[in-house]
Amino acid sequence: MKTKITKELKSRLLHAASNGSIIARDILTELRKNTDVSQIIRGTANYFGTKRKKESYTNYNKIRITFTVCTKNLVHPNFPDKDNPQAPWFPENREEIEVSTFVGYFKNLPEYDSEALAYFGNCICVNSKIHVRLYDKMSDIVEAYTADNYSNIAQTGESSLHGSCMRHEDTARNAADFYHNLAGAKIIVAKDSANNILGRAIFWPQVILSNPEKEIKISVLDRVYFSHTFIINLIYDYAKSQGAHLRKLKNDFDSPQELIVLNVIESFGLSEGTKIEDLHMYIRALASRWYKNGAPYMDTFYNVAVDKEGFILLSNKKIDGHIAECRKTDGLAGRNRHICPHCREIHNNSHDLCEKCYSELYKSTKFGHVMNCKIVTYKNETYPSVLFKRGRPTANFNLYMQVEKLYK
Repeated sequence: MKTKITKELKSRLLHAASNGSIIARDILTELRKNTDVSQIIRGTANYFGTKRKKESYTNYNKIRITFTVCTKNLVHPNFPDKDNPQAPWFPENREEIEVSTFVGYFKNLPEYDSEALAYFGNCICVNSKIHVRLYDKMSDIVEAYTADNYSNIAQTGESSLHGSCMRHEDTARNAADFYHNLAGAKIIVAKDSANNILGRAIFWPQVILSNPEKEIKISVLDRVYFSHTFIINLIYDYAKSQGAHLRKLKNDFDSPQELIVLNVIESFGLSEGTKIEDLHMYIRALASRWYKNGAPYMDTFYNVAVDKEGFILLSNKKIDGHIAECRKTDGLAGRNRHICPHCREIHNNSHDLCEKCYSELYKSTKFGHVMNCKIVTYKNETYPSVLFKRGRPTANFNLYMQVEKLYK
């Protein structure tokens, strides 16, 4: 007799193998052997299948897969269901087993480490081939962030994807606007065969390493949000194939300066697999005119600054010109300091103008402060005329207006 498995178990093994499980691949190799069950399986075990263990939540289900098997001696004279072809599938003749026990029944397989076993047990829960791709449109980022597009299943335990604070329609829109139109980021997305999203990670193609001697541009993979932990590895491998130089060492929000090298960075003398505990990086934002408003909660480049040349910088640590942090969950940035629309000075005044410019442009009267210069109406708002040149906003005023979009 050959080894018997259910259609669902076969499907799950095939998909787990295509999703990177070495154990699933090895088991399929054993099952394809045209030999008696005793040649590949220990004891009297046969008729393998799977069983779903489900916990229901508001928008998704947590599903864990256990294996089932019949270990009865079906030909023993005292077996009650002897000669009944359906006997191996009766519940009373079956037992549930864990991943390690199922794998252990295959006598010709090698010893696997705990990481390989965990990977197998995790990806066996997803009965689909996972497709990972890099996307570069704002609509792609909106889709990847919106919870309605997520898979309706997740592994037992925490799903950072389903728990993401940016998963709501309004925050997803603001995040996509910020990443695409201001920051110039792309996104790597993992989807199943039904186009449901199981994982995502922001991909930064133009990151600048802080180096006093020269400006070095690299690409960085940000934190991975996932429904199942094996998705992390799929996205890591794909990012590496796309040339990403670095990824986060810890897949969290607490360690923005700790990274690991995916591809060699010759200019810095960093080889593949090198761990870095304290690296300063930043992005010079594109500040497209199409950027409208908002900011996401960011795990790595959450510090916002303005440099001496008037560029908006997104940094993984506080730097000179620091004005804001992207660590709020409402789709807006948190203001730390103001930027003066006239002279571009960073300041802590309660009003937008710095103290010097305010004293020049306003004068005190018995009834309060009034503008001490000509005024201009622009987009239904009144401003001092010095913020315009030949009827158009000055560079400093333009920068101020871009920065203000972070907060509204």
